[in-house]
Amino acid sequence: MNVLLIEDNPDDSLLLERHLRRNGFAVEVTRVETSVEMLASLDLSQPDIVLADYNLPNFSGPAALKILKASGIDVPFIMLSGAVSEESAVESMRAGAQDYVTKQNLARLVPAIERELREVGARRDRRLAESALRASEARFHRLVEAMPIGLLISDSTGRIVYANAAVERMLGYSALASENSQGSPALEPGEPAAKLVLKAICPALATVAERAFANLAPPPGDDRREGPANAEAFESTCITSAGANLEVLIGTALLNPSARPEDQQLAAFIADLTLQKRSEEILRRTEKLAVAGRLAASIAHEINNPLEAITNCMFLVGQTELKEDARAYLAMAQNELDRVSQITMQTLRFYRQSTRATNTDIQDLIGTVLTLLEQRMMRHGLAVERRFRATPTILIRDGEIRQVIANLIGNAIDALPEGGRLAVRTACSWDWRTGRPGIRITVADNGVGMSEETQSRIFEAFFSTKGITGTGLGLWISREIMEKHEGHFRVRSLLGRGTVFTMFLPREGSEAAVEAAPYLA
Repeated sequence: MNVLLIEDNPDDSLLLERHLRRNGFAVEVTRVETSVEMLASLDLSQPDIVLADYNLPNFSGPAALKILKASGIDVPFIMLSGAVSEESAVESMRAGAQDYVTKQNLARLVPAIERELREVGARRDRRLAESALRASEARFHRLVEAMPIGLLISDSTGRIVYANAAVERMLGYSALASENSQGSPALEPGEPAAKLVLKAICPALATVAERAFANLAPPPGDDRREGPANAEAFESTCITSAGANLEVLIGTALLNPSARPEDQQLAAFIADLTLQKRSEEILRRTEKLAVAGRLAASIAHEINNPLEAITNCMFLVGQTELKEDARAYLAMAQNELDRVSQITMQTLRFYRQSTRATNTDIQDLIGTVLTLLEQRMMRHGLAVERRFRATPTILIRDGEIRQVIANLIGNAIDALPEGGRLAVRTACSWDWRTGRPGIRITVADNGVGMSEETQSRIFEAFFSTKGITGTGLGLWISREIMEKHEGHFRVRSLLGRGTVFTMFLPREGSEAAVEAAPYLA
């Protein structure tokens, strides 16, 4: 035990040290006589206990007590004196001394030291526990604030007493996530207090909370409370600060069912279902489109047989003697019939899946897409510009690349609701990143264009700017197809000026990759 002794008498110091050793203490005594020596000793090492004579020539016990308190060191302080009044002893105790022992009655000193050492150990353990608790609370609070699921806590009256940052992001109520030092929600200036009530944010949740608290209420004359099981999660609608409805999944839990009714609290966990609901709707619409595609292919297949019969009949009619005007009409009918037959074949080719890569003429491939979309472009009053430079055949899955080109041209048509110019170009090119030769296909329009934010998201699955008519899957699938062919896209767009999509398909080294790539359904 390290003892800091404030004592001016060396003999009294030796007697005190001998007394402590006889009572089982292995002590190391540091004796000081002035405040300077005491401060130096405290700076050097922290004692286990401080024993101080009340009166010294150049120092005093009360002054030593003040120095110890000012240092912030929590060690027991016991005042020693040969003779002092009871009033001085009481003042010392009030000032913070743990005990007061006279030198004539050192028998009280050992029990006092043992008691104070136990108490200082208990205080130290308590401080460590409190510090660990504060750290745990801070860590838990950070986790709750960082989690993506919203957390609301309400009291038995339905008033919200806590909400994490996720609730603020989902619902937009800045007052919910801001707290004052007492942990109560703090309203922003002019913020209606009703927004901090469950019923104003989610009436269904308010009803669940009322039932949960009602089930905890004991019958008359019965002080027992039975905590019901937590309610199952349910889907509902929350009202945002802007007045919009937000589809959510809510789970609830009673935090303290055994507390007094006025102290009971309910926790509600809220998950945003907007993306899930939108994805489900898009998948339903996509399935409808797939069914429509299969139906169109089936109808086209059935139409193809009578078309062949009509073509044969018209050929036979053409072998007979006809007037010039009748033969002209027959030629017009034959041309239109050929056009119907071509559209039918294109419909079948779009639906049929590509099973293997084939050497394909890109210009012919683009021509089939333009033929299929010709009526749609005519309805929009588009001027189509074709600039096809000579390009070699390329090994691709033609059905998939046809799908990509159709997506790009279809998007360009949608970007020109009031008419305009659509340009489709092909040329031999090089990939500036790898130096590989290939074919560049460009689809450009002078339509509405895209903002930078929209451009950053156009290849995301289910992202669409077309409202209910768009699935948000076209460009996402197109990018997957291009990556499988080791190609890539480049996009340039300005709001009100138009958009340019450029796709690059490599020729050398792409054959093995295309053949080995898994088919994208």
